[in-house]
Amino acid sequence: MIDLESLEDANESRRDYRRVNGAPMVSDPADPEKWLRYSRPSGYGKVLDDENALVEWRIWKAMEGVARSPALQVQVVACKEEDRETRRSLRDQAMDRGTANERADMGTGLHAMTARIEDLSDIDFDPPEQYLEDLRAYTDCLDHYGLVSEMVEVPMCNDEFRAAGHADRIYGLRRPLRAPDAEVLEPGELVLGDIKTGQKLDFSLPGFAVQMAIYATGQLYDLETNKRLPTPPINQRWTLLVHLPFGTGRCELLWVPIETGVQGALFAMDVRDWRKRWKRGDEGYDALVVDDPLPALRVVDPPAMERIPMEEMTEFALYRVRAIGEIPEARRWLGLNWPEGLATPRQGYTTQADLVRCLDLLDECEKRFSLPFVPDPRRQDGTHISQVKRGNARDLA
Repeated sequence: MIDLESLEDANESRRDYRRVNGAPMVSDPADPEKWLRYSRPSGYGKVLDDENALVEWRIWKAMEGVARSPALQVQVVACKEEDRETRRSLRDQAMDRGTANERADMGTGLHAMTARIEDLSDIDFDPPEQYLEDLRAYTDCLDHYGLVSEMVEVPMCNDEFRAAGHADRIYGLRRPLRAPDAEVLEPGELVLGDIKTGQKLDFSLPGFAVQMAIYATGQLYDLETNKRLPTPPINQRWTLLVHLPFGTGRCELLWVPIETGVQGALFAMDVRDWRKRWKRGDEGYDALVVDDPLPALRVVDPPAMERIPMEEMTEFALYRVRAIGEIPEARRWLGLNWPEGLATPRQGYTTQADLVRCLDLLDECEKRFSLPFVPDPRRQDGTHISQVKRGNARDLA
């Protein structure tokens, strides 16, 4: 085994975090000798993003890539389903053939060039022609709003959310700016900034808001000493998102509220914790097999209610018909919908079926016109028959 740190040049400044499986490692603020595995702010809020459109686009690009390459088609057909590593490799090759990653890679290149063009000591930087218009749009935007990059690619960590990474910018204001809540940010104030080179922000803004809020509420971090540093006062209400879509020659500045981002980060933290509990199989976070049924118990029938004579129920129906008759609209509806051949309560009923038809119709009329329910003789507590999940034929003598 080789100690990788023994191969490092002690005189060379560390530019990135130590990592485990891609996750940044930072020192424990309570015990500097102990290391903590943190998350990356850029991916912290992805659980809040609606990525359906992005996933569909990637699938389509992969389909295009397979369609363009007969050799790739053969490899896809030959690959076994359980060979996940090969399947992932073929997926990436298909997306490359479909040019899914090309614009993303060029956007990443543009992002890196914004840092070089702001470095006045980098006199050898000569950006390619195709990036000049975008870079000019970026610098013009900064000049227009009076922004100066006081810090670029700033290592920061946030112990509350256990996240660490590089913030794109900490801008200093040279001109006053009015925020959406009418607050005026005065010259000299510092604002956390982030540059995005994607074509659209529609589906990713929630994750961006979380990312920027985590940085803005975090601390500077020294990658060489692995210590947290005194952090200058960064505005704690607003961050600035610089939208620089690659290849458009356009740059737009957007206010993003920190409070909203922090709220999203708290939601994301709960989701991440919930998922971890499922993976660990904590009590209550599992799906358990149903045990065999218990021995059957003797079911005791409820005591039978006293049967109500049909004559009394007919009088009950007649009372309700008279009440409905006092409402013109209800009386008209009842007359139009009275079944042909069905006797009225005044005429009396000789069969239980006819009485039940009458009671059902009265229930419907009272419900339709929101008429007061009349206490049913079969309910001692006054509950109307329509509030009981049983038919009108119940308990008739």
